[in-house]
Amino acid sequence: MTPTYAGVANAGPAAEEPLKPIPNRFMTWNTNGQDLGTPKAIAEQIKHFLPQVAALQESCLNEVREAVRQLNEAGLKYEYRSGLAALNGGCPGRLGTAIVYAKGTTVRAHNKKGYSDDEGWTEARGMQSFTTKLDGQWVRVFNTHLSAPGHEELRKLQAGELTAATRPHPRALVLGDFNTRPHVTKVMASIWQAGFKDVDQFCGPVKDPRCTKTLPRTGPGFPTEAAKFDYILGRGVNFRSCRLHTPTEDHRIVVSDVTVDDVPRPVCTVT
Repeated sequence: MTPTYAGVANAGPAAEEPLKPIPNRFMTWNTNGQDLGTPKAIAEQIKHFLPQVAALQESCLNEVREAVRQLNEAGLKYEYRSGLAALNGGCPGRLGTAIVYAKGTTVRAHNKKGYSDDEGWTEARGMQSFTTKLDGQWVRVFNTHLSAPGHEELRKLQAGELTAATRPHPRALVLGDFNTRPHVTKVMASIWQAGFKDVDQFCGPVKDPRCTKTLPRTGPGFPTEAAKFDYILGRGVNFRSCRLHTPTEDHRIVVSDVTVDDVPRPVCTVT
């Protein structure tokens, strides 16, 4: 009589399922292209989290292009579109925002627009936006990077212009580096008043020590204390998960599975 396990033993090892982007998973990361970002690092983190859409800021666009090439070479089908970019000595190419998205993702009415004023550095401040489908519903997605610390008036102006751009869209998702804490009323008031909520349930207009920080390092050139600068904000959408990952000493990656279903916001975990 043939043992029941004989067929399994003769079949050899099971083939591994190929990696695929995870539908409705969004990721935001300031890769700090001048000093810390590399194509390999960008590709590795996207391969690790497998987002449908990754919003990148302060990224060397030639590095983003090379990272997407590496992902495709590894069998992961991603595409990218650049946002606003400026010449920058820290990049062998232009520095700015970009979206990396799974091939087949609907990207309609892609647009990039600069803010009316910024600090005038060799870094473009503006918003990149497009319309896609989430659980069968249309949602407008924004990727942005506001002006650097020390320029609060500019950030207030930019946040107001960003809020105005989202106004026609009842379902909107905003990802990016705001360079400010959530309870800084001068900058963030228009965001909260427009009905947005952060993926982290403890990050909002009222200061809360449970709000998870996205800038882990302090010291010269960094905030005097760990800070929350990076956001995934939603209006008309909700969040199934919240994960923050620390690939470098600068910005943490923020990842969430987004839905239009009515679900409670999760507690964020940090790795």
